[in-house]
Order: sequence, then C-alpha cells, then structure tokens
Amino acid sequence: MSMFAAEPGDVAPPLDEHQVLVFLVQLALLVGVARLLGGVMKMINQPPVVGELIAGVLLGPSVFKTIAPNAYAWVFEQEPTVNSAVFSLAWLGVIALLVVIGYETDLGIINRLRRAALSVSAGSLLVPLGVGATLALLAPEAFRGESGTDAVFAAIFALALAVSALPVVAKILQDLGYLRRNFGQITLAAGMTMDSVGWLLLAALAGIARESRLDLGALGRSVLGLVLFLVAVVTVGRWFIDRLYRRAMAQSGSSVTAGLTITLVAALAGAAVTQWLHLEAILGAFIMGILLSTTRHQVPAVRETLETVTTSFFAPIFFAFSGLRVDLTALQSAESLLWMVGIVVAALGAKLVGTYLGARLGGTTHREGLALGSGLSALGAMGIVVALVGLNTGVLSESGYTVLVVAAIVTSIAAPALLRLVVKGWEVPSEERQRLERESLRESSVILGTRRVLLPTRGGRNSKFAAQLIERVFDNLEVTVMTVEVAERWSLFKLFRGRNGSSSGSGAIVETLDEAQTRTLHRVAHDLVDVIAHESELGYDMIVMGASGSEADTGIFSTITDRILSRVSLPSIVVRFPDDETSVPDVLPKKVLVPVTGGLSTRAAEEFAYSVAGGDGEVLALHVVNRPEGQGMVLEESRISDAKRAASELLADASSLGGRLGVKVETRLVVATNPEQEIVKMANEGGFDLLCLGVASRPLTNRPFFGHRVSYIVENADLPVVIVSLPDWSRSI
Repeated sequence: MSMFAAEPGDVAPPLDEHQVLVFLVQLALLVGVARLLGGVMKMINQPPVVGELIAGVLLGPSVFKTIAPNAYAWVFEQEPTVNSAVFSLAWLGVIALLVVIGYETDLGIINRLRRAALSVSAGSLLVPLGVGATLALLAPEAFRGESGTDAVFAAIFALALAVSALPVVAKILQDLGYLRRNFGQITLAAGMTMDSVGWLLLAALAGIARESRLDLGALGRSVLGLVLFLVAVVTVGRWFIDRLYRRAMAQSGSSVTAGLTITLVAALAGAAVTQWLHLEAILGAFIMGILLSTTRHQVPAVRETLETVTTSFFAPIFFAFSGLRVDLTALQSAESLLWMVGIVVAALGAKLVGTYLGARLGGTTHREGLALGSGLSALGAMGIVVALVGLNTGVLSESGYTVLVVAAIVTSIAAPALLRLVVKGWEVPSEERQRLERESLRESSVILGTRRVLLPTRGGRNSKFAAQLIERVFDNLEVTVMTVEVAERWSLFKLFRGRNGSSSGSGAIVETLDEAQTRTLHRVAHDLVDVIAHESELGYDMIVMGASGSEADTGIFSTITDRILSRVSLPSIVVRFPDDETSVPDVLPKKVLVPVTGGLSTRAAEEFAYSVAGGDGEVLALHVVNRPEGQGMVLEESRISDAKRAASELLADASSLGGRLGVKVETRLVVATNPEQEIVKMANEGGFDLLCLGVASRPLTNRPFFGHRVSYIVENADLPVVIVSLPDWSRSI
C-alpha cells in the first residue's frame, strides 16, 4: 500500500508530478502576465491593479481558450485539484494584501470623519441595492438559474451590484497615492463597513437559496460573533500580540523573521475567525492589519517585507485569478450584450449617485463626494464572489454569472479613471495639505518619523527637559519611561519583587509628556545598563536620555550614559545642562544654534532643531569652513573658494528644509582656523537657548567616541546641548 493511501482520518494524496508541473505553470502565467500588464499600466499612469485584472481576462476562456484551446485546457481545465490549490493561494494573497492595507489605515482620521464614513456606507449600499433589484426584476430569463425564487434572484443580483471590493478599492487608492487623503481613509472605512454588511447579507441569502428559508439564528450568531471579535481584538488581542512581539525580539533581537511570523499567524487567525463566522476571511485580515499597526513593539522592516512580497507575488495571483473567471463567449446574443452594457452603466451610476448623496449628508464637500463615489464604484472580487455564490446555489445561470463578473471587472477598471478625473485640478484643503506634507516629511526624514521612544530616567531635570523637547518634535509619540533600581548582589528580595514595581522617578516625566502616549516600566537589576540595552532592542525607534555636566568623569557624559550609548544600536538623543545650577526652562527654546556639515547625523540635528523652534522661533544654521593655518599647512585660496561654494549650497538646503518645517532659518558661513572654538563662541555669546549637534557614534571600548571637536564643544558650551547621535549603520542609509 502506498504511504499516501487514503485511510479514515488520513490526508488526501499530494499532487502528482504532472499536477505539480501544471501548478507551477499556472503560477508562472498568472504572476508573469499580471506583473507585465501591471507594469504597462503603470507606464501609462494607470494603477497596476487594472493590468492585473485584465491579465486574468486575457488568460481566461475569453481570449486564451479561443486562441489556443488545447493549451488552455492543459493549463486550466484538466486538473481541477490544481485549480483549487491556486485558488487557495489567491486567497492567501488577498489576506496578505488586506493586512498591508490595514497598516495604512489611520483610525484617528476615520474616527474624526466617522459621521461621513457611516453616511457614505449607507448611501453607497442602499441606492445600488434598489437599482440592482429593479434591474433583476426586468432581466431576461436567461440570467436566472434553476433554483431560488424571484426574490432571492433579485436580492443576489442586487447585492452583486451594490458591494464594493475592499481589496481592489484599497489597491487603487494605494497605486494612485490617494490612500492617505481624507477621502481615501473615508473610502476604506466605508468599504470595510459595506463589506461587513455585505457578507452578512450574502450569508443570509445563501442560506435561503440552499434551504428555502432564512436562518435568523445563524445570522444573529454572525453579528454577535463579529462584535465579540472586535472587542477581543482591541483588548486582549492587542495585549497578547504586543507580548508576543516583545518576547520574540527579546530572544532573537529585532528579528524580521520573528516579527513576520507573528504578523502572518495573527492575520491568518483573524481571517479564520471571520470565515468561521460566515463573514469571509478578508474582513478578519483587514482588522488584524489595523491591530498590528498599533502594537507598541514592532519591527519596521516587517511591514516593508510583507508589502514587497505581497505586491510582487501574492496580490497579482489574486487579481489575475479573479479575472480568469470571465467568459465573454457566454454572451452570445445581442440582448445579453446590451444588458451587460446597461448593467455596467447602471452599476457605476448607482454607486456614484448613492455615495455622493450619502457623502453630502455626511458633511463632505462636493468634490469629496464625487471622489468617494468613484473610489467605491469598483465591485471587484466582492462582486465576483457574490456572483459565484449565486451560480453555485443555482440562482444564477452561466450568462447571469458572466454579466455580473464582467460588471465587477469593468467597474474595477473604470474606478481609477473616474477617480483621476475627479481629483485632477483639485486643490487640497489647507488642513489636509499640511497633514500630508507633515507625513511626507516624516517618511523622507532621518528621525522625524520616530514614534516609539525609550526614555530611561532617574527623574532628574535633564530627563524632564528632554521629555519637553521630544514632545514638541515628534508626532503621535509613544514613550516608555523606564526606571531601573539597582539591587545589591545579595538582595534577592528586590529581584523577585521588582520586575514591574513603581518608581517615584518617572512621575514628573510622565506629567511632562501630557500629550504623548506613555507607559512606565520599572525594573530591578544588578546592572542597569544591561537592562536598558536589552529593552532598547524590543522595537523602539529611538532612545532619549538626560546627562548633566557634573556627572562627567572621563567622558562627555556620565559613565552610565556613555555605557548605554555604546551598547544601543538605535538613534539616540542626549540632553546635557552645562551645570547643576541651571533650572529647566518654563518655555521651549526659541533661539537655536545648529552647526551643519552635510552629513546624515547633522541633518538629523537640523530636523530636531527646526522642529523644536517651531513657527515662532528662530534657528541659525552655521557652517564653518576650516582654514588650518598655523598647523603646518596653508590652503590655497581656490580650495577655500570651492569649500565656500559647497557650503553655500549646503546652507541653502538647510534653509529649504527649515521652510518645509515651518521655521525661518538664518544661515551663516564662517571661515576659521578652529571650527570648534568658533561654534562655542557663537553659542555662548549669541543669546541662544539651545545648541543641537549631530554626531555619528563610534564606540571606543565601553564608551562612544564622537570626536575631539564634539567633546570640546560639549564641555565648553554654557547653554543646554542636545546631541543627536546615529549609530554607524545609519551612515549607509
């Protein structure tokens, strides 16, 4: 007997060699043609998803089978088991895609625009349902299947024309760069709401079609289950996944592999829950994507890796497979063709009108209403799935199924063109434009995208001032205020009691961070440096510390601060007061000095300085051209002139960056034989409130080494100094 023979409780035999060959050929065709046409669409300024859907139509019975029937049969018809395997892979693709889209969903924007989102959902669903039901009652008999009543046929027909395909809509918005726009976020929220309602309606209709009755109990269980699932996700789910991330990174560092595993398993678990509730897997994947984007401990590369793999492989399989089901040859008669055209036009019109009315009632502008209607007009995979359920239950005929699938494909192709037409020439509102500019700056900046900060502290004024500064600089900040109590070697009691005890040192820091999300973390350990360094590996973007001048011994900062800086592999900010007498200012610095040299670390210091000063402050960007005379060499004047021209370009770029961040930047170019003395003189005599220095840390034994010039500046400056330090790996970015 074969080891794969089917026994009670055994698994089915695997694919044989021929089926594996067909499976690989199918995948190669679907991915290759979809990516090729997606690239063509991108070259003509169309979303790649349009090409991916068209690829399926070309590979389906409409074209490929007509041109090469034998080849088509060998690839797509002779091995139903292979088709099932590819179908499963396609659903994995849409699950991965919805996780990626979930990461892009901003709950803050959606919550702010929730009235509009609910109103849009209602209008975008109800009006198309009415239009679709009317069309169904007038549709030819050839569209009806052998099962189901007229009412069930009308309901399934209407639902197929009323839903919006969240994966397709989201991909269109992403491809066109509209996902972060206000109307883009409303579109996502409305699409998610309609998908939830749509799957509930489909579950009810499928039950009626199969059993000739409505199972209210099953429908109620689905609704209640969805509510309980959402509650569990935002409470226990977030806590549990955060703990998983923390434990995985504690054991393997900031491992992309561990983080990606947690992300995929969470997405599959969420998809399984909503599938079990008869609400379809993609809804659970989308919800888990949103959850994953809000967890405290994250590995940023996980999202980038998942998005790359999804865009290049999984998503094209799903979209091409969706188009593969279209068979235009089933529409033989002129009547069917006319009905197909009419249904497509009616579906687009109903979506546009219904969404526009809902949007206007929800308080949006005329242009936003049109944009929402255009975006939500894509029926896509959701329409195809509804049509497929109608076909499988006998409610729809092959002709009726094809008409609805064509409507889903055509509306998905038309949606981006309509959206481009509506958005063209649209002046973005001031508030939204400023938000988009801030987001764009954060994405392209060195440090302004920082969200998760570790702030180890003993509760001193340096840490308090550091907290004031970072709250001003960074948006959507999440700060972990960490205190570590040092236990003597013999103090086992402290070690056993103190992993999460309270600490009086963190209270003032938390009060200072009144607008940021904060949590306190207290540890008891023999070596506080080891504990802080270990914590820094758990998904933080930056470490921030305070170090007063009086603590310094042989380094710039205290021994502890130096040891921490030498151990962490994160960008770091250290705030240093010049002496123990200086008190924490009541107001943020308004006059800031930042030396610029063109390096990545000084760009980070510029970003910090400009953000601290804000719109009502002023910043002096200083560049010192070094003329090393009196040191055994004299530079030729031509070389000094070249250095000054390069410095002028550098300072112009600094001024431009300050303008983008909303602060006026004064630039100054100085030629000096000793740059560090010039900077100290300028800082001490220029009436500045803060000096920002950007440095690249080069560990030297158990201490970081910033260079002798930086050491001189820090030790001789009579004002607070902020050192923005990037680890060595940042230089290669």
